[in-house]
Order: sequence, then C-alpha cells, then structure tokens
Amino acid sequence: MTARVSYYPKSIKTLGVSLLLGLLLATGLAPLPGRLGVGVASAKPMPAIESAWVAMQAQLALDALEAAENVSAIEQRDVASRWVNSIAKIVAEHLEISSKELVQSWQQSGINRQKVLFSALTQLGVPYKTNADQPGRALDCSALTKFAWLSAGVFIPRGSSQQHAFGERVKISAVRLGDLAWYPGHISMSLGLENIVIQAPTNGRSVEVHKIDESRADWVQWVDPTQ
Repeated sequence: MTARVSYYPKSIKTLGVSLLLGLLLATGLAPLPGRLGVGVASAKPMPAIESAWVAMQAQLALDALEAAENVSAIEQRDVASRWVNSIAKIVAEHLEISSKELVQSWQQSGINRQKVLFSALTQLGVPYKTNADQPGRALDCSALTKFAWLSAGVFIPRGSSQQHAFGERVKISAVRLGDLAWYPGHISMSLGLENIVIQAPTNGRSVEVHKIDESRADWVQWVDPTQ
C-alpha cells in the first residue's frame, strides 16, 4: 500500500501561529476570511490582522509546496489551489477588484510564479526601511522583489535600476504574475492583473498590496526577470 503523503506543514511555529489566529477568530477578535473590511490600498494599508492572516496562509502554501516538490506539476498546482482562492478573495476585496479575475490569473500561472507570489505575500506588514534586506524584519522595494524571486530559484540583483536593467521589457498587455513594475526610484511586483502590485513602498509604511494610480501608470515600465 502506498503511504499517504501530507502536504500540510507540521512545524511548531506554524502550528502556534495557526492556533493563535484560530483563537482570535473564535473569540470574534479577528474577522473571518471573506468578511473582512474593504478598503482602497492607495488610501490606507490593509489592516494588520488581515495582513497577518494572508502572510500566514502564504507561508503555509509555501511549506506545502516544498513538501510536494517530488510530485507532478499537476499535483503541485492542486496543492497551491488550496490557498489561492481564500488569499485572492481577501486581496481583491481590499483593492476593490474582481476576485474571480484575480483567482483566474493566479491559477493560470505556472508553479514557479505561484511560489514567487506566496513568497512575496509572506512579507505583508513587514516595515519598509531604506537599504534594508532582512526578510521578516525590514525590507526596501528591491529587497522584496529579490526575496520573492529567489523562492523560485531566480536570482536578481539588488537595486530598482539594476532589476529594471536585468530583465526584458514587456508590454502591459503581456504582464504576468511576478513581473516587475519599475519607475525611477522604485520597483514593485505584479499580482497578475493590470496595475495591481505588491510593494515595499516608503519609510513609515510596510509591505502592502497596491493599485498603481492612473496618473503614475503611464510611466511604469514592466520587466520579466526570467528573460
């Protein structure tokens, strides 16, 4: 008989975080997924409890994919899909965009780009700090994107200008999940829909999901770091 393999992580740390958030949900101190308050990312950051929930779920997804690395790509995608729906719904509600379109974009992306997505989302709520490269503690904009792509085995250099020069320019109509959005002095990462990104923005703020303002979208250049 073939042993049944579990793709759920079993670390004490992960279990402890899960129990803590479960307790908050049970006592009503934390909102249930799908019933979280809607806000506009450009106007205010995602509430801390929502960021913590998304970051935890993204880490669970990464741990599960690591446990499933020896199975087929189709099975790995099935593993990832367990988290795609719930995470995408919260992100979409916060940004006031279509959750259906966001789920579809994430589901259609390859497993490596899904890993990049989950890796970036684990850093939600981590403070921005100029020149910082300490995942989980402090990051600047290019450190976040470097960290995310490293999870898929792709090394990109530090520095927004260096990352812009590293990859190949793509048209906005061809942008995929994980591609980089650059304008002078700043870089962020596409979440798979037009002008929707995750970024480490500036001092006094933390890693956040964000909708690029229309006034700035015209000067954003998009880069595929895998080319």
